[in-house]
Amino acid sequence: MFDFIADLDAYFCEVYANYDKLCILPGYRMPVMQATETDDFGRERAYTLPANTMRLAKQEEKERLLKALKEQLVDKTFSFSFCPYGFFRCISNRFSRYAFYKHLRETLKKYNLDPILAGEALSVEAEIWKNICNGNYAPMKNLIFSLALTAHLSYDDTKNLLAFADCEFDFAMEKDVVISYLLQQKVYNRDMIDAALKEYKIGNLFIK
Repeated sequence: MFDFIADLDAYFCEVYANYDKLCILPGYRMPVMQATETDDFGRERAYTLPANTMRLAKQEEKERLLKALKEQLVDKTFSFSFCPYGFFRCISNRFSRYAFYKHLRETLKKYNLDPILAGEALSVEAEIWKNICNGNYAPMKNLIFSLALTAHLSYDDTKNLLAFADCEFDFAMEKDVVISYLLQQKVYNRDMIDAALKEYKIGNLFIK
């Protein structure tokens, strides 16, 4: 059987970019970030290596370091209050082609999903979800992640929805890395999703 957690771990080591957390892990070896090269005229030029040189995938003991990181993970992305838009923002949403709710409807239409029915898989009050779908309430990142997993959205469609909600995948956040893996690999099986979230101690989603 394909060990998708091992595959997730490998992906996490490749893309996770919270260097503040990585650098303080016991046994983490800080790479040399400065290097030199000689140009065609024999002159040496100093340059700084890219930040991804510091990622876990570059470490010899990445498995042990990842295990140590997992032991200290805590999901601090708490967000269970929904913010209604002000009067003028609600009006501007009606006329703006960039309003989130319009792109939400277009995206769900691609998957033959009715917006209201799509919300039934989310642990959000029906009235709140209706207001989000009508452009009266601001969406939250955790809500978009939850919708992406329950509605089986693609990674690109989720990325676009996040952009219209003025946010993005942040690979310095454990949750964003894990969700991006699940979407890119099309992992929509609930047991597998739960296993991945548990492995990285991720919560605060709106999945029933």
